[in-house]
Amino acid sequence: MNKRFKTILLIIFLGIFFFSLYKVVFYFIESNNNKKSTNNLIEKAIVFEESNEDKEKNEYELPFTVDFNVLKQQNDDIVGWIYSEDTPINNPVLQSDDNAYYLRKLITGEYNSGGSLFMDYRNDSKIQNNNTIIYGHNMKNGTMFGSLKKYKNQDYYEAHKLMYYFTPEKNYLVRVFSACTVSANSSIYTFNNLPQSTIDNIIKKSNFTSDVVVTKDDKILTLSTCSYEYNDARYIVLGKLEEIPNEQLD
Repeated sequence: MNKRFKTILLIIFLGIFFFSLYKVVFYFIESNNNKKSTNNLIEKAIVFEESNEDKEKNEYELPFTVDFNVLKQQNDDIVGWIYSEDTPINNPVLQSDDNAYYLRKLITGEYNSGGSLFMDYRNDSKIQNNNTIIYGHNMKNGTMFGSLKKYKNQDYYEAHKLMYYFTPEKNYLVRVFSACTVSANSSIYTFNNLPQSTIDNIIKKSNFTSDVVVTKDDKILTLSTCSYEYNDARYIVLGKLEEIPNEQLD
């Protein structure tokens, strides 16, 4: 009886081990496929300008240009591109008819647990809303929106105050002004007529201090990912959108 019990335990432990090994291998394969998918787009549609170290850096100067004609040929659901220097965030943003499709799909339509970055289906993709919301998974390897939690540190914020958001129509500078944990039904998930009280409360809750002034008349970009402090917790990073004047693009 004792020997039989040990055999059963060994089988159980081996089963757990091989299942865990499968999950780890599968995770790395999916992560690699996700990176390849994004890198493929970067090679095809992102055009980097030649750097001039003697030239004074202008925050309105785009780090690169995005060829949306090429992107649309790959997937017509691509509505934008988001970039944060020296972080993993350098990805296309997609939009479908719901908020479920790209949770587990790459831009190719291939299943992938890491999914893609996607805009809320209720948002106007041309940034006409008061608050534009983009979702992404909180990946352990830092991809998608896995790096957003680093905004809990003031020093990280100081080094990453700016992001860029590209669209087929216009390009935007994103001045990050707040990051905090909220519930999935928070009033910050409002697309238009965002009350000043909501904005002030989000700034008050922020994990870092910022001197960016934001009013209810500004356009805001909200980046949202899962968090695990409590059920339906979300970690959000918010930025004030500033349209980059056309003359800055020459």
